Amino acid sequence: DLPLKEWIPYRDEYLAELLHLEGRGDFSLEVCPVCGLENDEEIAYRCLDCLGGDLKCQDCCVKEHQSHPLHIIEKWNGVFFEEVSLKSLGLVVQLGHHHGSPCSDPRFTRAFTVIHVNGIHDVCVGFCNCENKGRAGEWREQLLHRRWYPATHLNPRTCTTMEALNHFHVMTLQGKVTTYDYYNGLEKLRNNVGLKKQKDRYKPFSRSIRQFRHLKLLKRSGRGNDATRPVELTEKGELAIRCPACPWEGVNLPKDWKDGPEAQRFKFWLFLAIDACFRLKRRQVSSEGRDPALGGGWGYFVEWEPYRRFLLSVTDQQELSTCSGLSTLTGANRDSRGYASTGVNLGVCARHEFVQANGAGDLQKGERYVNMDYICASILRHHYPGLTKVFSYDIACQWSVHLAERLLKLPPLLRLNLIFHIVYFVVPKLHIYGHQLRCQLLFLLNWLWGAGRTDGEGIERPWAHMGPVATSTRDMGPGSRQDTLDDHFGHWNFIKLVGLGKRIK
Repeated sequence: DLPLKEWIPYRDEYLAELLHLEGRGDFSLEVCPVCGLENDEEIAYRCLDCLGGDLKCQDCCVKEHQSHPLHIIEKWNGVFFEEVSLKSLGLVVQLGHHHGSPCSDPRFTRAFTVIHVNGIHDVCVGFCNCENKGRAGEWREQLLHRRWYPATHLNPRTCTTMEALNHFHVMTLQGKVTTYDYYNGLEKLRNNVGLKKQKDRYKPFSRSIRQFRHLKLLKRSGRGNDATRPVELTEKGELAIRCPACPWEGVNLPKDWKDGPEAQRFKFWLFLAIDACFRLKRRQVSSEGRDPALGGGWGYFVEWEPYRRFLLSVTDQQELSTCSGLSTLTGANRDSRGYASTGVNLGVCARHEFVQANGAGDLQKGERYVNMDYICASILRHHYPGLTKVFSYDIACQWSVHLAERLLKLPPLLRLNLIFHIVYFVVPKLHIYGHQLRCQLLFLLNWLWGAGRTDGEGIERPWAHMGPVATSTRDMGPGSRQDTLDDHFGHWNFIKLVGLGKRIK
């Protein structure tokens, strides 16, 4: 890298400037640049977040930070700078009033913690309790109006700024940063050696993050703009981002699509890919009763209770492999001890790789047919029955045998319109070469009229994206894990959505 090589002769200069910033630099202790006060002992405060870094007196520092109470302040003690809080300098954050107007009857909370992108702050907060309280609202509302998210809705003592919530959300979706690592990073920003004793606010922060994920899914799905339905009336799969490039009856299909020449109808086929990921395990931690999902069944996971009841009802299913080229079922059914879930089944549209609404479900003991049967039927209920479906699955040669008989055992919730679906089964193009010759002749995509260059391997790409999430989700409770994975599936679909125009043009 040429710029890096050109920088090497200047590194002494850069190092000197870094050391220069540790001291007073070129700023004088003689006169406060704001009020003109002349007192060496008073003109000792600087802000690391404000541009400039000049030294000011205490009063001016507090006045200038009435609207910036979370900036980092340092005081010159005659030898070096030491960090001081704006709270210790007398700053009070008054809530419920605009433009810094005072409250005639404030309720002060001196032990209040605010988690921000630049660290964890101890702040003095004044809640409005005067005649203006009717407009200002409850304490939680006063905090939210200030873009501070309360950790509890009654008598809050900890909150996280919206900037910190958004920052973590983007970092975890893009970089798979865990809540634990992010919080510990915030602690180390201002206390890297651990000499200062800090209150542990990890649990409130984690709770706020989980709520924020859920609210983001609701907000981006338009649930906050529907005044006729409260959130609890959200329909199954409603929060999932749908693929706009796949065929949707009444949306992007011509009115006469059913009447076209039979040789041209492949243009309106729906290609789906299904598979399991065994990295997304979950240990036997907590339970559905103690840790339920905030929006179970509203997004990408199936609703748990009907799924659980169905799995318990199927105990006699035989899953013998007749294909000598694969041992997927045999290998997958091992090593389930100590795990409540041994992985996740998932369905995507094979051509555009969008995770399907209600297209994910936990595995309990390997890649059993009963799990995949339920997931596939759950996906199909969101698609028009008259569309021809093509299912790509690496063990389709085994799974498709007796599938019709197994589907009859599904609960009425999923079985209502299955008889109207026309389905073809194929094996992805890379996986097919691990099968015996008979499978290659019957399930190769190249032999399917209308398949084009579809490879059927689209399901593998979300797994590469989701794999790093497994490190944190394997020790979560069932609800926390589902909410987290739903959030990451939604991010995957959103990235696919915004890039779709460039991809298919």
